[in-house]
Amino acid sequence: MAFHAVLQEVLPEKYVLEGSDLYEEANGRYFTVFESRVKPAAIVQPTSAQEVSTLIKRLGPKLVTQKTSLAIKGTGHTPFAGAANVQGGITIASQGLKGLHLSENKEYVIIGVGETWGSVYEELEKHGLTAPGGRYGFACDSVLDFELVLGSGETVHANAKENNDLFICLKGGLNNFGFVTSFSLKTIPSTDIWGGVAYYMPNTFPQLIEATVDFVNNETDEDTHIMSSAGYGFGQDVCTCCMYHLKGDTEAPALQRFRSLPGLVEGYSTLRTGNHMNFCDELSKFTQDGIRSFYATLTIKPDVALMKELHQVWLRTLEPLRPLKGFIFSFGFFPLTKALLTNSKKAGDNAKDIDPADGPLFVILINPTWDLAENDEQVYSAIEDLTQKFKNIASERGLLHRYVFTNYGYHKEDVLAGYGERSGLRMRETSKRYDPDGIFQKAVPGGFKLPKA
Repeated sequence: MAFHAVLQEVLPEKYVLEGSDLYEEANGRYFTVFESRVKPAAIVQPTSAQEVSTLIKRLGPKLVTQKTSLAIKGTGHTPFAGAANVQGGITIASQGLKGLHLSENKEYVIIGVGETWGSVYEELEKHGLTAPGGRYGFACDSVLDFELVLGSGETVHANAKENNDLFICLKGGLNNFGFVTSFSLKTIPSTDIWGGVAYYMPNTFPQLIEATVDFVNNETDEDTHIMSSAGYGFGQDVCTCCMYHLKGDTEAPALQRFRSLPGLVEGYSTLRTGNHMNFCDELSKFTQDGIRSFYATLTIKPDVALMKELHQVWLRTLEPLRPLKGFIFSFGFFPLTKALLTNSKKAGDNAKDIDPADGPLFVILINPTWDLAENDEQVYSAIEDLTQKFKNIASERGLLHRYVFTNYGYHKEDVLAGYGERSGLRMRETSKRYDPDGIFQKAVPGGFKLPKA
């Protein structure tokens, strides 16, 4: 184990080796079982940016020659094997890089990457604050500064004034440029939110599609947000709409089109007034660690006929999968409204590079979950076939958009190519400037890498 001496020298009390109980515990803390099956030789648990810097500097020669590989494990939910773990290499777990520091003027908060959104919202609520939503663009558009360790081991900051080219690429460019240790995020006043999850009988879904398309095409209230989906689980079909009004309007006209739909299941719907943390807790209950699950996605332009056809294709895919033990299947539409895309552009460039004129758009989520390893091949094959059918149908109608939402990206997808040629070129050039040895392209194989020229 060539790197054992380096770990013992740099972080003697902060790494565990394969075969120990502490190793098994640390390697079991993943969203899916697919990641936990990957076995790194060592898991390192730094607690400061300086420790990350020292580690990468000392490992540098081995990383350049690819004699050692790294993985960066955050606190997210990318499901596929190798996204945040590496067979036989070193996985750096960022959970120890904690810290929440509110600026004196309370206009931004510095967040260590070991924090979760739940802990961020909880701390901000104490000060009457929260993090920005769609009114301000994508979440990355509200980042003011990144602190990161480059492949050389140097710690730098990237923001609007310092290393701006890197700053732009980090907003959506994933782990391709360095190891981010903390970031500064804008804050906004926290207010009561009205919303929750509305449950409908499954035959309401065609009307829910119509209401959803009408919402993105005609709605101007930027304080509203919705997500519509069909689902199967525990032997039942259902459709849902997550809806929110960020200023707590219990009778918001923008949401009446959803509240008036037939088939609303009153006893299950959770519509209410609460704070940001309250709604974050609600949605987090839909996930758990150590499951068999993954995502697939594509982006389309709004069209009722197309979306209804995709729903029928999804239903046909569902039928032979229903008997599988523990099978749960979600099919959702997440809007990127013209207002969100416009606000994103106003906030400054990011790696996604979506023209507001392309909007509105829908990100489609395809999400199966199941219990048994013996069903893995069947589920993967069915979803790959379904996703390709979706793309073919949307493309034939001229309604397929290039963008691929990274959070839901399928592991075989060239996700960052979906950012477009201009962004791809910018990211490659930026990578060469800040990572000339290509450490975060070659020695950090996990996640979605930069598109080829």
